[in-house]
Amino acid sequence: MPSDEIETQGLLVVERFQACAAAPDDLEAARQCDAALSRLDELLRAAGE
Repeated sequence: MPSDEIETQGLLVVERFQACAAAPDDLEAARQCDAALSRLDELLRAAGE
């Protein structure tokens, strides 16, 4: 698993969390944040195998 992909996904997670913080009642922002975090978790688990 390329570390570039993990780094890119990590940055996306940060961006999504910032969007959630800016609009805490925005359910779509929360869904996007959850999806980005789940993808990062998948990438990290795959890298650890």
